[in-house]
Amino acid sequence: MRSISGIAIFIFILINPSSAQIQRTPLKQPVDTSVISRETFQQENPRKDIFRELNLSREQKQHLKEISQSTKAAKETIENDATLTASDKKAKLRTLRKNNALKIDAMLTEEQKIKFRRLKENKNAE
Repeated sequence: MRSISGIAIFIFILINPSSAQIQRTPLKQPVDTSVISRETFQQENPRKDIFRELNLSREQKQHLKEISQSTKAAKETIENDATLTASDKKAKLRTLRKNNALKIDAMLTEEQKIKFRRLKENKNAE
């Protein structure tokens, strides 16, 4: 009786190979986010091209960076504020964008302002 059950188990193991082998799936390779193509970068940051074409001075670039960082922080604060309704958030974000535009406009020279408006109109037309 023992030999019959042993033989049956042995035959079952031979017939059923899926239990004897482990199926392995290849690991997904992580995406290297440090290398982004110029095309992808331009699609994600179309304003970067506009500011690049304005030939900003070092001081202007630094000021623009500070404006961008403070705007980003304020935007996150507004978006994460659970006490605000959706319409309140929308209104505050609109005000934030207007203030951001005024700060950028104040930073630019008259020539840069004209070029900036023209470049924005061209980007919006596309």
